[in-house]
Amino acid sequence: MTNPSTLPEPNILIAEAIPPREPADLIVAEPVEKPAPTDVLVAEIVNEWSNLPPAQSWPAKVWRTICFSLSWLFGLVSLIGCLAAMSVVPLLQFATLGYLLEAGGRVTRSGKLRDGFIDLPRFARIGSLVAGTWILLLPIRFLAGLTRDAETIPGNPAVGAWRLGLTVCTVLMVGHILLAWYCGGKLRHFFWPLLAPFQLGQRLLNSGLAAPIMKHILKPWWPSLFNDLFVPLPWTSWFPPAIVWSGLRRGRMYVEARDAVWDFIIGLHLPHYFWLGLRGFIGALLWLVLPTALLAVGTSQNNGGAFLIGYVGAFLLAFVLMYLPFLQAHFAAENRFAAMFAWSEVRRRFRHAPLMFWVSLLATLAFAVPLYLLKIEPPPRPLMWTISLFFIVFIYPARLLTGWTLGYARRRQKPGWFILRQLSRLATIPIVLLFVLIVFLTQYTSWNGVAGLFEQHAFMVPVPFLGR
Repeated sequence: MTNPSTLPEPNILIAEAIPPREPADLIVAEPVEKPAPTDVLVAEIVNEWSNLPPAQSWPAKVWRTICFSLSWLFGLVSLIGCLAAMSVVPLLQFATLGYLLEAGGRVTRSGKLRDGFIDLPRFARIGSLVAGTWILLLPIRFLAGLTRDAETIPGNPAVGAWRLGLTVCTVLMVGHILLAWYCGGKLRHFFWPLLAPFQLGQRLLNSGLAAPIMKHILKPWWPSLFNDLFVPLPWTSWFPPAIVWSGLRRGRMYVEARDAVWDFIIGLHLPHYFWLGLRGFIGALLWLVLPTALLAVGTSQNNGGAFLIGYVGAFLLAFVLMYLPFLQAHFAAENRFAAMFAWSEVRRRFRHAPLMFWVSLLATLAFAVPLYLLKIEPPPRPLMWTISLFFIVFIYPARLLTGWTLGYARRRQKPGWFILRQLSRLATIPIVLLFVLIVFLTQYTSWNGVAGLFEQHAFMVPVPFLGR
């Protein structure tokens, strides 16, 4: 089993707004065995995006920062989409839960929220592959629709021309998509014909008649901007035909592509996330199964004994809810299954940050409440993954906040004020009791009825349809 301490640290501050010089990496992100530090300024990381000289002028720094921010946001959106898509696939659901646990565990160990955004450049590459391919397939779909319309007209002489145009368009687009995949699958590889005029214009500006004029006018007035503007990018960093030609000259196109794809897939650490998620699911189930079962029995029978059993289950569930979010963060940070049941450790850490524990518990339960509204009516199966998007968006921040709180408490040496600890404990009681009441009522609104009580998506698999 892989220990998370041996995994690469999350390298969330590296974006690829400016392409690297080496064309050989097909879709490989930064090497996982050489993670960049995550405790340096964004401006310093921006300068490491490529082999180009660091930006010297403020317009270039602003531009690279904007590119970095957009790339980071694109990676985050791609990450949420990938987790939502995996959450609807059997077995991969545990990998989704494992990623969320790993994110909270890393934040617990380091105390930095940014460490919870793991492998964003890799997910950004997946997002660019999906988005670029989908956009380039739109013309084929459009022509296919026109061809079908032409075929509905009996004796239409233009049917042959439409079919020929559809065939030519399909061949060209598929070839263009495969070319972009080989070059790395970045968005600039899919839309390089649109970028070519700008890149060629820059080269003409660097080597044409405008170069001496700019050198004598711009360089004396603003030398740093001149140095940033007149740095031509290599052809193999953005021009797919040049990348393919470079691969042909090396004679290792297939081997390099195969190794790059394999390294990229291995770098996602799916087995580790699956194993972590499976154990996290089992641990949460062991905590929740008895209180939830007692609550379900109390609601399914109409006698006094069952009513009493339901009350016992409700209070047991409230007790579990006070500890389970932090137990899962502790388990992910330690990567030991026994840590899932170290509730005394959580109690001890609570004394060092009582107010933050209360805020984290409130956020975790509050973010889980709106998700029960999505379980009132089951959507069509093809749209199930769209609902999972909301589950990831609500649960992910709660995991990060819980991990940050536990990490903050682990680093504090002195306990909090006695009065603050007691007030935080008292304030926790109405929160968990209200959440238990909401969970109790969901059996009358969820499409799974009483079985929906066991779908604790805030602590187990983040999907609203575990029983479907």
